[in-house]
Amino acid sequence: MDRCAEGNHWPPDLAEFTAIAGEYSANPLGLQVSDVMDEYWRYAKDCWKYDCAEKFPWRHPVLYQICPELRRDGARRNLPHKELEALAKRMLDKWIKHVSMGQSVPPIRKKIAAPARHEGLTPAQQMLAGQRYVK
Repeated sequence: MDRCAEGNHWPPDLAEFTAIAGEYSANPLGLQVSDVMDEYWRYAKDCWKYDCAEKFPWRHPVLYQICPELRRDGARRNLPHKELEALAKRMLDKWIKHVSMGQSVPPIRKKIAAPARHEGLTPAQQMLAGQRYVK
């Protein structure tokens, strides 16, 4: 009824029907683009409170995979809201495809710390100092 009130004809043609069916069909993650965008804006607003994305309280593990990348790409490419939503839809579709093929969503893990800096001079610094580094 709402669609008819908005000026869409009834019954919908095949393309409209598949779009409507795809909109309301359940995906294995149980997330919609609006859920991803809500979490993205919550993350963008509150990320300063946390040292890293791993410590942020994500509502779903796949959002940890999507939202930081969405934020990084959105800032780098200066994307407006509509393009952010389109990018979020593509990322969510990618993860839905992965999960429907039997792959799992990686758990949220703490990143490995960078190795400690090696003590002493590098070979280039030794050469510059006139020392022979290969004996």
